[in-house]
Amino acid sequence: MINENNKLKDIIYAIVSVLIIAASIVIGLDIFFRSYCRAEESIFHLGESIKYYFMRIVQKDYTQELGVNGYSEFITWDNFFAKTQDGVSDRAKDYWELFISKKNFTNWLGETGNIMGYIGKAGAILIPLLFLFGYLIKQLYMKPNNNYNRDTIPLKIWKRIDIFIFQPIKEAIKGYIDYLRNCTPVIVLLILVWGINLNIFTIVFEFLSFYFYFVVTFNVADLYIQLVKFILDIQTPIKQVPIIAPIIFIWLFIKARHEAALRELNRMECCDKGFINELPIVSMVCGSMGKKKTTLITDMALSQEVMFRQKALELLQDCDLRFPNFPWILFELDIQRMMGYRQIYNLATAKGWIEKKRMRYEKNPSADKLYGYDIKRYPYEYYDALKVVNIWDILESYAQLYLIYIIQSSLMVSNYSIREDNYIYEEGNFPLWNFNFFSNNRNRFSRHAHILDFDALRLGKQVLENNEKTGSFEFGVVNISEVGKERGNTLELKEVKKGEFVTNQKNDLFNSWLKMCRHSATVENFPFIKVFTDEQRPESWGADARDLCDILTINEVSQTKFASVGYLLEGKVYRYICDKFLGLYTSIRYLRGDNTLFMYLFKSIAAFLYKQHCLAVNKYGYSVAYISREKGTMEGDAIEERYYVINKKIYADRFSTDCFSDYFNDRARQTKVGLDDYEEYMETKASVDELKMQNSYFINSLYKED
Repeated sequence: MINENNKLKDIIYAIVSVLIIAASIVIGLDIFFRSYCRAEESIFHLGESIKYYFMRIVQKDYTQELGVNGYSEFITWDNFFAKTQDGVSDRAKDYWELFISKKNFTNWLGETGNIMGYIGKAGAILIPLLFLFGYLIKQLYMKPNNNYNRDTIPLKIWKRIDIFIFQPIKEAIKGYIDYLRNCTPVIVLLILVWGINLNIFTIVFEFLSFYFYFVVTFNVADLYIQLVKFILDIQTPIKQVPIIAPIIFIWLFIKARHEAALRELNRMECCDKGFINELPIVSMVCGSMGKKKTTLITDMALSQEVMFRQKALELLQDCDLRFPNFPWILFELDIQRMMGYRQIYNLATAKGWIEKKRMRYEKNPSADKLYGYDIKRYPYEYYDALKVVNIWDILESYAQLYLIYIIQSSLMVSNYSIREDNYIYEEGNFPLWNFNFFSNNRNRFSRHAHILDFDALRLGKQVLENNEKTGSFEFGVVNISEVGKERGNTLELKEVKKGEFVTNQKNDLFNSWLKMCRHSATVENFPFIKVFTDEQRPESWGADARDLCDILTINEVSQTKFASVGYLLEGKVYRYICDKFLGLYTSIRYLRGDNTLFMYLFKSIAAFLYKQHCLAVNKYGYSVAYISREKGTMEGDAIEERYYVINKKIYADRFSTDCFSDYFNDRARQTKVGLDDYEEYMETKASVDELKMQNSYFINSLYKED
């Protein structure tokens, strides 16, 4: 039954398409007949210009006058334009004399007076009607009732009309659009017909005609004629279909503003990456509660992961260019095969795999053991003016870099969850990553950061004995929120002893790992590791580890700004309309429990504006974090920096700001008491019994002394 319905719909859509195409042709032959003549003429001009182009290339004479350099007999001439460039100055002089003449000024005043008269008449009619409308709304909708969620009669009628008329039309239009997407011939025919009707093809053909003429003559004097012809040709769609001009203008404005905003956001992201690149291996972000500390380290981790993959790609290309004739694609496929067999899963196994292949090759050299690379024809060693490396040294680096680049799990390891949506394109050859934070509209390719097992970072004692993750972490981005609560400070660890049997902050050698972590992550002299931490105060982390860091103190975070012009004004308009709506909506909600047609329509408009505002804020909004950067040793003066926190990047469901909330939720679920069950004070001054109910150390100590 479903297939039969789909076939019937396709037949109907096909008939509709035929009718639309036929109507387009009839309209074209009637209203846009000159456009067809101009299209034929422009095709003839293009043929002439191409012929002229090749004749000039072979240095042969061409005496025939080109039609592209003349005006068309099918163009409706507008006397506003001078036919020659020499007449432009005369027309300009006449224009300014007319502009400042007394007669013209008198006519302008007369026309302005007429327009103001029309506006006054319209206002005299509309203003009383608006007051009357407001009075009626107040009388109709300000009567209290408790008809919970019942629709009024006008709303029921509207919903019926919506169900039986508007929704079927909407679904039919959506279905037809889907049909067109899968029916290329119809789209091509419609584009062809309306491209001729609206002179689009004529403009393109005339441009190409002049191009072939101009590239062999460079005759600048003929540009004026082409400009006038273009303006006259473009008048056809504007005059015949006047609505098309504002639609195209609005579309171009929205598109240009969108592109400008994306460029600005990408510029900010580049500034942020430059800031991150200047940081040492370990960084600590500090600030009071609510200053976006975790937001900042999450933002930096997302950018750092992208930079690691981009750096791996850059170094892969360097390796490629050192031995340009090596069959890298075969080597990459072999690495992928070994990863599938779990023979390669980290940098150490990649190095070990290459070492085994090198030993087999050196024992019995042959091109087959080097993927067909012929060292008799191509170089075996490479000298870069500093040192000599052979092909196996580069293969070792390449295998490690390729692992970092191609691994399709997150490069982030964190003590809280972070979502990312970078995705990889693969056609079976060299894969490419899409790292764009701002152009992806859907979160279709989500993955999350790896759970941080601190034992993987401990060089000494482990919490979990014989933990399989011990020593496994080599490269990536480590994010530790509330690091002071994990590692403690000097005062908190005063009673902790290094020689204790139980694993603690003094015998797990975590700080030693921080100092040496770059050694396991360095490939081609670049360390593929970064550690981002946050805490409220620098002193919350022990000095031994803190001295390795740059301390980033968030002084202030600005209000939301917009990456392109216009959105701020739109936001104010939305805010004004929304405030008016919410005031009226709340009043009606207070008085009435039913649903009315007026509020239904008003709320639909407000919801539409709200969505547009949300989209603008989420796509193009950002805030600026003003940061003081200083060394963990507290030496030297702090440097003032700026970091851009971009909504589309960091707030796209990346992480939860209450990342430890489930601990408190678990405790709360185990109780039988809520806030409403807490005892209240009886008077404005607490009694003795009420003071004791506080279970306060201070109060208890006072009564103990008594």
